Amino acid sequence: MIITENTDNERVLSNITRSLDLLPDPYAVRGYDSRHLYANLAMAKLVGLRKVGDIIDRLDYEIPSLLYEDEDSLKAWRLQDQRISETRKPLAMLEVHPDAVNSPYIIRKVPLYNSNNEIIGVFCSMKYLEVFSPNDFVRGKLPGSLLLNRPDKSFSEREYEIIFLKLQGMTSKSIGNILCLSPRTIEHALERLYNKAGVNHIEDFISFCEQHDFHRYLPHKFLQIRTFRI
Repeated sequence: MIITENTDNERVLSNITRSLDLLPDPYAVRGYDSRHLYANLAMAKLVGLRKVGDIIDRLDYEIPSLLYEDEDSLKAWRLQDQRISETRKPLAMLEVHPDAVNSPYIIRKVPLYNSNNEIIGVFCSMKYLEVFSPNDFVRGKLPGSLLLNRPDKSFSEREYEIIFLKLQGMTSKSIGNILCLSPRTIEHALERLYNKAGVNHIEDFISFCEQHDFHRYLPHKFLQIRTFRI
């Protein structure tokens, strides 16, 4: 069952979903109201359901799965869809929800177009992870949905590495040891970060990062993964 607004959109979805039904990896299509227009059986299995009918034509919070009970994650997913609609660029996220799914997974989202070059939704593909090991660098509680794309160009990749470690509560010395930099260099870098953010204290900087979703970005340096199919 596929829910669409017009014949053209229905044709677009029908053409791709016939093939996706045959694939072992999870796939889904989301509308911009967070309603699921399509899901294959592997997607249902990922979220702990037996049939796709429990997903298709339902809003996030209507799906009877633990994965969709976390308001923070639901909000993050809606913002991700909005960003894709506005920028027309793909996003990749690492999803870690140990209380809801058996394994972390990477989800890649791309805009889905109709024949008029209009975005009609977000196409999602997922891969399970066999190995996920950022734990050497994680001391605090990470959000369940982590961005693998750099949020924007406000900071360099090295600056985002420092931000990530600082948000875990690490000292300048500990950050320096991990990045092979002196504590003084880290202190100077933090001063520049605070100036860019227009803040003076770590508490204000944390709030700044959360407001701009910088706390969700996991720098590639701290991610070692291998994917597998089930």
